[in-house]
Amino acid sequence: MTEARINLIKKLYNIETDNETISKTERFIKLFVEYNSHTNLMSKNDIEFLFEKHIIDSLSVVLFDKFLASGTILDVGCGGGFPSVILSIFYPDKNIIAMDSVAKKINFINYVKSELKLLNLRPMLTRVEDYPPLDVDIVVNRAVGKIKDIWKYSKKHLKTDGYFISYKAKTAETEAYEAAQKYAELCELSFIKYNLPLDENYTRELVIFKNRTPF
Repeated sequence: MTEARINLIKKLYNIETDNETISKTERFIKLFVEYNSHTNLMSKNDIEFLFEKHIIDSLSVVLFDKFLASGTILDVGCGGGFPSVILSIFYPDKNIIAMDSVAKKINFINYVKSELKLLNLRPMLTRVEDYPPLDVDIVVNRAVGKIKDIWKYSKKHLKTDGYFISYKAKTAETEAYEAAQKYAELCELSFIKYNLPLDENYTRELVIFKNRTPF
């Protein structure tokens, strides 16, 4: 990464990056671009803004003050590794589970895990509703579907008093209140707004719920 990008991460999230983190992030970007050239993981338009739209966005979860205290994180519908791979690189002390039902995506995550030696990353090719409960501290989801639908299928994996976090944009509040009305166990709703470093106005939100009911 360039010095400007390293400084941007520190400015936005107060994250100190060591040489290993920088090296693995640079390598991941190269691997992603190369892989995407023959196996479609992301639109070509987004590739140009891979760092700003996807890596920076993935790291925004650190704005939630309980994130650093978590141990195990499940990324539902991990796609090309945002946020799962990025969190695995920046937080090697956390256990990251990357779950998706699309083989080409998990094949890529397995490839990245091997190439970057991400020992804390666990790729899983399965539908979230089909796998036995994992008992994780945080469930995250990004660009997957509506909050109420993701919660329905993933709630069994979350500990009581664990946190469910959705990366959202314009539909954040509508989806959040819709889910809260449908599921009584979703409580302590909060939002964290942030902007991505793009020329256009690109406001995003983390929608955060606490889970009060054991499953």
